[in-house]
Amino acid sequence: MPKKTKGVESNEKALKFQEFLIENNIDVFSTESVEDDYSTVIFRSRIEAKGQILPMAILIDTSIFTVIRTQIITGIPEDKRGDLKEYLNELNTQYKIFKYYLREDGTIYLDICLPFVDETFDSKMIQLMLSVLVQHLEAVYENIMAHIWHKD
Repeated sequence: MPKKTKGVESNEKALKFQEFLIENNIDVFSTESVEDDYSTVIFRSRIEAKGQILPMAILIDTSIFTVIRTQIITGIPEDKRGDLKEYLNELNTQYKIFKYYLREDGTIYLDICLPFVDETFDSKMIQLMLSVLVQHLEAVYENIMAHIWHKD
């Protein structure tokens, strides 16, 4: 049985996004194809919020979900995580599209999950959500850091 083709060429949504980037002269992404069952393609870049450069990736696969994931901070000490988890949960209930989570290793991620089938995939919506993401982080980043640093 022939091996399934992986990567951008076997992922119609990733191919559409890559074409969108080329057509619009957007060259801030590196691309990585993951050898998995969903032909995942990761478009990596960075965003800036409150003067901080944050790693961000768009994960496009053959499922109906496209995820925009931003790493907010790493290495949060365990003794500061309790109050922070409560605050992140408040943000999760306050903002419909954004989901924060704190991993066991002390890293905070922010996800935006967008549903797209191949026929409805919309690169402009991803671009719009990146703008919304930056606006959101401009509004809440200092508060997140205040909880970490226990600033009032």
